[in-house]
Amino acid sequence: MTETALRAVIFDMDGVLIDSEPCHLKAVQELVGRFGFSFTAKDNMEFLGRKDLIILEILNERYGLGSTAEALLQEKEANLARLLPEAPRCPGVMKVLVQAQTLGLRLAVASSATRVTIELVLDLLGIRQFFQAIASGDEVVESKPEPEIFLLAAHRLGVEPVSCLVIEDSLNGIRAAKAAGMFCVVVPCQTTRHQDHSAADKILSSLADLDLTAWGDASDNRTSAN
Repeated sequence: MTETALRAVIFDMDGVLIDSEPCHLKAVQELVGRFGFSFTAKDNMEFLGRKDLIILEILNERYGLGSTAEALLQEKEANLARLLPEAPRCPGVMKVLVQAQTLGLRLAVASSATRVTIELVLDLLGIRQFFQAIASGDEVVESKPEPEIFLLAAHRLGVEPVSCLVIEDSLNGIRAAKAAGMFCVVVPCQTTRHQDHSAADKILSSLADLDLTAWGDASDNRTSAN
């Protein structure tokens, strides 16, 4: 294997493994609605890919909710846990996970969501057994677009960043992956389709289109991978 041979795949969660962005939006809408405020999909655009605690710190100050970000997070998490069972698995997830396992690649989830939510989603989808590591938003100081969460995932997998392929759906996620020195495939979801994804190494319409065998030598795949 060359120094840049693919050894691990790191998945974002929301919009990549599960079509959950509408659930996150609704969970926040219910939260701020309790205080008499509205929160639209347009309002949500600035927060895509960022961790919940930071989002709720901003909303707490912006709307003058008179609470704490921690208390708001607990309420948002409760709303989300009620809504997530409605969210479908994204197309192609099982195909890629099985292929990665067959190829002997190490797998991690690196999501700005809390660890509790990540574990809930993996259990809902029945895919927890595929992953050797989890890195969550409540375990890092700096959220995406900073690279901390992807570097933590690579460390927990025991793999150098240059040997990692990140699967993302958001601009902040792409920026974080590239800042970590990793390759990045982006699969935009409905919520992130409006963003500029040109910094990714490859843009796919569906995870079902990803062939990990084409990434055997990651350094050759900025233009050639499927």
